[in-house]
Amino acid sequence: MKIVCSQESLLYGIQTVQKGISSRIGLPIYNGILFEANEDNKVHLFATDLEIGIDCYIPAQVIETGSTVIPSRIISELIKKFPEGKIEIECSDNNITTVKENSSNYKILGFSAEEFSNFPEIKVKAKIKMTQKLFKETIQQVIFSTSRDESKTFLNGVLFKIIDNKIEVVTTDSHRLSLKNIKVINIEKTTADELIEVIIPYRALSELSRLLLEDEEVFVEIRFGEKQIMFILFPDGQKNSIRIYSRLIEGQFPNYHQIIPDSFKTEIKINTEEFRNKMERIALFVREDLKTVKVEVVNKENSQKEEICEIILKAESPSIGEASEKISSFKKGEDITITFNTDYILDVLKIIKKENTIIKLNDPLNPAIITPDEDKNYVYVLMPVRTD
Repeated sequence: MKIVCSQESLLYGIQTVQKGISSRIGLPIYNGILFEANEDNKVHLFATDLEIGIDCYIPAQVIETGSTVIPSRIISELIKKFPEGKIEIECSDNNITTVKENSSNYKILGFSAEEFSNFPEIKVKAKIKMTQKLFKETIQQVIFSTSRDESKTFLNGVLFKIIDNKIEVVTTDSHRLSLKNIKVINIEKTTADELIEVIIPYRALSELSRLLLEDEEVFVEIRFGEKQIMFILFPDGQKNSIRIYSRLIEGQFPNYHQIIPDSFKTEIKINTEEFRNKMERIALFVREDLKTVKVEVVNKENSQKEEICEIILKAESPSIGEASEKISSFKKGEDITITFNTDYILDVLKIIKKENTIIKLNDPLNPAIITPDEDKNYVYVLMPVRTD
């Protein structure tokens, strides 16, 4: 294999695919990146940990076709330190890769491409296309609610459920639940199944989110398989396509609809930024082992309007001190005092972009619902913390 390509293209390709590498796999070859030089003056780059894989194509002058696996860390750091310009890469039969840049000359010990797993063929059950902006937003709205408990692997990922022309995207860690509804105009199915339901690992979507653009003009195509899923970025050729595949998590996701309340005793409307800022301050004073904040919702004194209320946030720690904050808000229904985990509240406030946030409550032991104002497509269900 012998190629010449720009430092910029090479670095872009390496940094794109190396997100597929994980330190968990013990085989040294999979700490490397597969380079394949094709006759159409493109180089195929691919990295995988056998659970997820990422590939892309970069333009190059292909002098001699061939393939090799180059250790990711050294090639990434080396190319990053080169100035912009042309770089020549040549691999010999004994898997020694020579990297040349002007008067610089480096030799890197690599691996045989024949021993490296190829990008898998996926038997597609359904295909969906949506804007990268919408998909990135969806991932950010739900991914923080996935469980880290490895004994419940079916909660370590994100559920995608396709029903008719709608997708439900759900995560839960048993303490909270995030649900996003997406309406999709075109869903292509190659199977007669009315319902397609898959659980995608946290890591796959986390790495994908870093590659997605917040752009309504570019798309991502999602291909659902039996045991694997594939995401194709820029499928319409706006750029060289990037493909990401992932194995799916096996298991039965819990029936989440039954834990979402359909009626409430109290509903409040609160300014999102003010609530987030004051919650961030109060979180500095919570007990490290409990991380709880008491939330009191009461009618505001001397208010001429019954719907004007005051939300009082209280936290205390024996090693730090105590704190309280007050926020004016709008309320329908009863006064209530309830306790929440501050981290769980802040997680959702960080992703709500609307000016106001709606919080619906019943009593101190039953789940609350938090949603962006005037947005019926996103629901965050949060269990209160039981207190004596």
